[in-house]
Amino acid sequence: MKRILISIVAGFVSATMAWGAGINYNGTTLQENTDFTRTECGTMKKKTMKEISGLAASRQTPGYLWAHGDENTGDNRKIIAIQPDGTLAMTVNLTTPNTDRDDWEDIATGIYDGKNYVFIGAIGDNDLAFNDQYYIFYFEEPAISSGTQNVTVNTIRFGYPDNTAHNTETLMYDNVEQMFYIADKVDGVCHLYKLPFSTTYGTGVQRLTEVCALGNGSKFKLANGGDITPDGHWMAIKNEEYILLWERQGAESLSATALRNPMQVMAYQKEEQGESLAWLNDSLFYTTSDSKKDTPIYQYVRWGGTTPGTPSIDTIPETIDSTARAIREVILSNHYYAYINEGETVIRGWYLAGTSVPVIDSCLLSAGATWAQTNDTVTITALNGTTAVYTLDIQPVTPVEFSAKEIVFDGTEKWVKSAYGWDGTKKWKFSKTDSDYSREIAGKTHVELFLPACDTLYLTPFSGTERDVRFYINGVEFGSKTKFVKAGLTLNVQQPAPFMLTIASAQTSGDGGIAAIRMARKPNSETDIENTKRDVHCVKVLREGRLYIRLGEKIYDITGRPVF
Repeated sequence: MKRILISIVAGFVSATMAWGAGINYNGTTLQENTDFTRTECGTMKKKTMKEISGLAASRQTPGYLWAHGDENTGDNRKIIAIQPDGTLAMTVNLTTPNTDRDDWEDIATGIYDGKNYVFIGAIGDNDLAFNDQYYIFYFEEPAISSGTQNVTVNTIRFGYPDNTAHNTETLMYDNVEQMFYIADKVDGVCHLYKLPFSTTYGTGVQRLTEVCALGNGSKFKLANGGDITPDGHWMAIKNEEYILLWERQGAESLSATALRNPMQVMAYQKEEQGESLAWLNDSLFYTTSDSKKDTPIYQYVRWGGTTPGTPSIDTIPETIDSTARAIREVILSNHYYAYINEGETVIRGWYLAGTSVPVIDSCLLSAGATWAQTNDTVTITALNGTTAVYTLDIQPVTPVEFSAKEIVFDGTEKWVKSAYGWDGTKKWKFSKTDSDYSREIAGKTHVELFLPACDTLYLTPFSGTERDVRFYINGVEFGSKTKFVKAGLTLNVQQPAPFMLTIASAQTSGDGGIAAIRMARKPNSETDIENTKRDVHCVKVLREGRLYIRLGEKIYDITGRPVF
């Protein structure tokens, strides 16, 4: 089904095309991943922090990001907490005992022994001058509030298995294995290394273990950022031109995952000095660049759920995180668009009586929000951690009985369902706007009619402005966008059984409505004669030895075929 998704999108939505395509990786052209949509969600102001080289999502305070710059000496030995739009929330000044090592290149967050940690990689070495003098600083993640905090960090000193210097800009942490993964930055074949996390290493040099080479270097080189999702399912590593995406299979180690060919994230566009990538969850990550100027922050949102047996969860790429806006539309498995009335916590839906009770097929949430369902209870958790609990109310609708007469609506029709409801002027009303999200959340963009078997429909709009509309039969688009003119519209539906007709506005503003409907069947239809005998007084006529049936001014033979 083609969905009509209208939302308030924060920032400029970029075209979802990659800077380049067709990466040659180990002699194979990589599979293209088109699941993400790229959105500019904020700006990293140079007065807040310039030359951002590391970005990580907070686990202690969901919805915030940790960032650090390239300058890590003196008063710049700090990290900051920001909102995804770039607003500064808090500064943490860091003291690093036993080393004044600068060139911090990446930051990560993770869980160890039930505690949230922040990890900072002092791992850059452009001049290859720091053999065995590479550090991971770590400390328990503080709750993000405001103002300034001072923290003394713990240190892990490490070196590479070949006992030589390496320039590196990618530090990642896997919660599943409690393992650091580090990708070096070379103008050739980049390599992936690993090191288990422990709080008991002491001051000695820990030696990394090499995992594998990343491709053949013909395209993917100069790795400068990456991250692993909190659930360990996805690993992403980037350079200025590409983002590569690995998917973990089952309970395998991430080392095994890295041996397979990755996918190329096609939504990515080249970011000059783009060095930072941070997963918020398995459906959303952020990137930004190492620049001395004001720099955009980009948000990448995956469209569609990934957990078998659960509804498909689509997300709108925006930074709004309040629960009031966390949930948008809900679509049932019969393709009915459910709705939520303003001020209520009930998800309302309808289905054709006599058919199976539908379940929730998909829903549309704000970026970062999550969904959980138990029986008829749905819990939405917004990006800022607040929750709202909704109750499902899905009711059957009995179709109207067939009538050859026009049905002029008066608002008492139980077989017409509209979230907007009845309007004395605009009749059964529907609407569409780009600027009022409440109409989306309340399902006020369409009207459903539950109808009997029939061949044609004549629809009468209210006597207002002509509307661009789309029609759906049992959730499947019928025809294409058309003009709902003042004079009315005829649909050749050819439906042999009761069905649900949806009228949805294809415009971006204003209200529409439907005032009346007339149904028709083929004259020789058995159901037509059967219903007509019940609804209209019939007169038997004997003419020239043959029996006929007169209905009003029309004459039919005994098979129901019109004679004159």
